[in-house]
Amino acid sequence: MKKIGLLIAMEKEMELFTESLQNMLPRKIHKCNFYSGNIGDKQITAVVSGMGNVNAALCTSDLINLFGVDMIINIGVSGGLDATLNIGDFIVGDDIVYHDLWCGEPYIYGQVAGCPLFFHSAPQLAALLPDLRHGLLCCGDMFITKAEELANIKKQFPDGLAVDMESAAIAQTCYLYDKPLLSVRQISDTPGVEHQIEQYESFWQNAPQNSVKILSEILEKL
Repeated sequence: MKKIGLLIAMEKEMELFTESLQNMLPRKIHKCNFYSGNIGDKQITAVVSGMGNVNAALCTSDLINLFGVDMIINIGVSGGLDATLNIGDFIVGDDIVYHDLWCGEPYIYGQVAGCPLFFHSAPQLAALLPDLRHGLLCCGDMFITKAEELANIKKQFPDGLAVDMESAAIAQTCYLYDKPLLSVRQISDTPGVEHQIEQYESFWQNAPQNSVKILSEILEKL
């Protein structure tokens, strides 16, 4: 039986997703609620990690160490970094990088000492979603609200498609534990535009349903 760990962005997504879990067993660890159950022949444990790299890394580590998952799937939200993207679009993080990290020479900006510059979704998992946009996710411990902040990230990483606060920490943890990852992000807003807050608030109306739909598609293909 495949053991799958899910890191989910929103409580509403979790509410919708757990409706499909059979034999569900909740468990609270490190102030986070984990939900274990099965869908068909897949054993699944899901958690809402909370915002930021520390929360994301701890929850990923718990899924691996305490629940023995074989792989990690992360469904989250991101701000758009590319003008060709629309609100609600999904991005598969083939490549993932920290946009706010500098370890000094001889390392490249964004590179963690002892790790590669870019982390990756496992190719065999990313291939499950061929119809979605694939590319680079940029991650840092800051909520991007200004156009100049977005421009600085784009200057460092011209191929960046989206910016978030958890994906690189999840990817780094999976790299260190040698666990395959699939990171998928939904565009919630465009940082720095005139009506960013209105974009962000409007996005949440349909975002949970859309994320759970994509997640169900992934699980069906595994």
